[in-house]
Amino acid sequence: MPLSEAVPNNLDNGAPKTIYQKSIHNLHHDQKWQQETTLGKRVGLYRLQGEVGRGNFSQVKVAIHELTKERVAIKVLDKAKLTSKSRRMLVKEISSMESVHHPNIIRLYEVVETYSKLHLVLEYAPGGELFQKLTTEGRMREPEAKAVFIQIVSAVKHLHERNIIHRDIKAENVFCGLRGSVKLGDFGFSTRVSTEELLRTFCGSPPYAAPELFRDASYQGQPVDIWALGVLLFFMTTGHMPFPADSIAGLKRSILLGVITTPAHLTHECRTLIRGILRQSPSDRYKLDQIIYSEWLDGMTTNGPCESWSMLPTFGEGDVELSTIEKTARERLEVLGISPEMLKEQSSQGARSPVIAAYRIIVHRLQNIAQLPPIAPPPKPPKSRTCIIL
Repeated sequence: MPLSEAVPNNLDNGAPKTIYQKSIHNLHHDQKWQQETTLGKRVGLYRLQGEVGRGNFSQVKVAIHELTKERVAIKVLDKAKLTSKSRRMLVKEISSMESVHHPNIIRLYEVVETYSKLHLVLEYAPGGELFQKLTTEGRMREPEAKAVFIQIVSAVKHLHERNIIHRDIKAENVFCGLRGSVKLGDFGFSTRVSTEELLRTFCGSPPYAAPELFRDASYQGQPVDIWALGVLLFFMTTGHMPFPADSIAGLKRSILLGVITTPAHLTHECRTLIRGILRQSPSDRYKLDQIIYSEWLDGMTTNGPCESWSMLPTFGEGDVELSTIEKTARERLEVLGISPEMLKEQSSQGARSPVIAAYRIIVHRLQNIAQLPPIAPPPKPPKSRTCIIL
């Protein structure tokens, strides 16, 4: 929905009264805001900052949301560079992200479209890519790897339960949040499948590709994602890939041969899990439940979805019981000048509404805080052994 249509009906001809009204007014009338928009330093209610990533058809920038002051990531796509195939993939990407809500999956807040660009406003993970962390700091110790891996498995389980296949699981698409939390992102190759439906498109990064992608004309989606989890686990715990090669042809031969050499420093339980996941036959490969209940992950718990929330406000007849988080979110929205009536009016717009985007940002921020592990208290100083002379 164009932002010009988002101006609340109760805005009189006089000066705007609320933070939301002022922001919408500035967007259309403030000379500085309009200049920043022309220069590509602003889009909608977001002030763009530095670039943090770049792809074939897109770049990712950090931005600040004017209303909530929350930092977000914005994936900027040039419409002129999008082919018909990439447009179809983009529709699937947005659909996939709109239909999932999990603490270990990057959230989609808003879609802002201009004449030449399309902007996906996403949750920002301040720790950057897991790939960068691994290449900079080296392999993880197994306790740390367990804590990270179970979160990624939780995200994939959430997707598969909704018949969504990611098809591009890799360290570059796992993002580090606060206090050890990680988030699975980049749904550009994702697709929704029906039960037992076979896929035919080779997607994702070749080093993470399952053997059936090289061998067969069609493949099942879930085992392909699970194979990629095995490659990722190997990379996390060893610091290198399980199938090294100097070329795509060499990589294909190595993956189809399926010989894995696990370093001696890995525990027996970790090696068993890796070998159980990286099995040549999709039918023999570990299922997600086998991974979750493996000896290596014993004692680890998966994260479930953040309440039963569809990323839209709750409305119903009579008194509807709201969660504590949603009550808090609505109170904060009221301070900004966004009323329950405005939420209800624009809920059908979903990601195309700046009002719903503000709601999503605030709610997801509150849920992220609620999901974070507590900060460990500082160690107590040792008791003094000084003698007291009376």
